[in-house]
Amino acid sequence: MARIRLLPGAQPVREWRGTLGGAAGAMGAFDHIILLLSFVYALAIGHLLTTTAMLIRRAAEVRFSALNAFWMLNALVVIMANWLSFWDLRTLPSWSVATIFFTFLIAFTNYLQAALACPETGGSGLLDLVEFQVRQHARIAASFVASGVTALIANFAYARVLGVITWDRENLAVVPMLVGGVVALIWRARLAQIGAAVLITAAWTFYFTGLQADLH
Repeated sequence: MARIRLLPGAQPVREWRGTLGGAAGAMGAFDHIILLLSFVYALAIGHLLTTTAMLIRRAAEVRFSALNAFWMLNALVVIMANWLSFWDLRTLPSWSVATIFFTFLIAFTNYLQAALACPETGGSGLLDLVEFQVRQHARIAASFVASGVTALIANFAYARVLGVITWDRENLAVVPMLVGGVVALIWRARLAQIGAAVLITAAWTFYFTGLQADLH
């Protein structure tokens, strides 16, 4: 059998030590799961950033839509808020299959929202984001409502069943966000769309200033 030889001065790779949820010398359940979620969120953020860069590059051909810009930014904020919240799960002693799949469902709905909010930037000619937002508003709003529903369930279930005691308070912000999402989903009128955006923005402001704790 061939033997592996180290180059002069090289040191053998030490076993990785989990620092988040596992014991020293082993990857914990939280580490293992958050690694998968990080790929999903990296794809979603990459999609948002790439689309933004392409829109800037084609600025002369773009008909800007403030509402579409809001929904793209909102998708990014949803991802960041959930990513920060997942830190609270690091102390869970074990993860059931149901908990794993539901946590992945949260990430999936977040990705879907980001992907649907981003317009196609290929091709040539006028890129009409106003028309795109009018045509796609129901899909974008529905994906946000789906994210909100999964967050609502997670905040209640994880707080009551798994003991993440701060999560149920976050529904004070999630509920008005859901109301805004439903308004944007049902009513196509521009005034209703603007009102939904204002309500969701106010709920996010309350969430980050009054509910989101610092990471320790």
